[in-house]
Amino acid sequence: MNLIKKHKKIFILISIVVAVLAFFLWPRPTKPIDTATIKRASITQSISATGTVDSEKSVDLNFLSAGKLVYLGVRKGDVVKQWQVIANLDQRTMQKNLQTSLRNYSLQRNDFDQTKSDNANHTPADALTDSLKRVLENNQYDLDKAVISVELQQLAREQSVLATPIAGIVTRADAKAAGVNVTAATTFTIADPTNLVFKIDVDEADIGKITEGKPLTVVLDAYPEQNLHLSVSSIDFTTHATSGGGSAYTVEAAMPPNTSLMYRIGMSGDAEVILEEKNNVLTVPLASIVEDKYVYLQTEKGFDKRVLRLGFKTDTDAEVLDGLHSGDKVAIDPTEAEKIMAQKRFIFF
Repeated sequence: MNLIKKHKKIFILISIVVAVLAFFLWPRPTKPIDTATIKRASITQSISATGTVDSEKSVDLNFLSAGKLVYLGVRKGDVVKQWQVIANLDQRTMQKNLQTSLRNYSLQRNDFDQTKSDNANHTPADALTDSLKRVLENNQYDLDKAVISVELQQLAREQSVLATPIAGIVTRADAKAAGVNVTAATTFTIADPTNLVFKIDVDEADIGKITEGKPLTVVLDAYPEQNLHLSVSSIDFTTHATSGGGSAYTVEAAMPPNTSLMYRIGMSGDAEVILEEKNNVLTVPLASIVEDKYVYLQTEKGFDKRVLRLGFKTDTDAEVLDGLHSGDKVAIDPTEAEKIMAQKRFIFF
């Protein structure tokens, strides 16, 4: 009787141990692992950047000297024609200086002619003595000096008139009204609104991937529903420092004709430069790839580790050259698939 009780206790103890082991080791139902289906698609490698609209042709106009502004023909926002006069300085002093120079020239011309007449119309080249040669040379120098003085006064008069060399819109006008004194720092800016470009800064590490003619898509903040399909028209040859302390190059793309003036200078937006594009290729999400060489392929028995040969890559996908077929399913989260495979190996062991 005692033997039976003793065996019964051993049996109960073994049953408890088995139950505990089964609780911890028996595979529990696992939640389904999300998968991605391998399919053919188009993939694009690109660079994204923000930028602004600017004029392809823009000029800053300044007077070369200070003076009183007596005429102001434009204000900010006005449309101007090529060679239109936009401002004048007071020319009264310049006019008097020009008249004085002309009189000095006339006096010097008379002296020049008289000196030649007094010396038998000799020139410095055929002067009979060195003394005569010096007299004739000084006579020529004095006349040349008088001519230059007249030209300088005429040039100063011309420079008191500010005219724009291009047609466009006045985007900056430091002077607001005539009758005030201005300096050489007073600026008028004229920008051509019909020939606009979209400018972006591209990091030095990426500039080698961009060439003229590369396509890019621009979405302006002012027109979020409109995609502008442009192409790179120019790339700066020199770099500049960015606000973050890095180095970048300015890349420009010509905007569509702005005949209705819907695009304005300074509008900001986002651009995507297309570096390379492949169509109708097998693709796999980058998140599914482990160590850049294999994925976990879903099979009837679970997941199987499958080695791949990859080709073209983007930020989200990669081209599959070998190792998968269209319609295959791979684990989106390879770590979860690895856990399931590890559990099965442990239980089997």
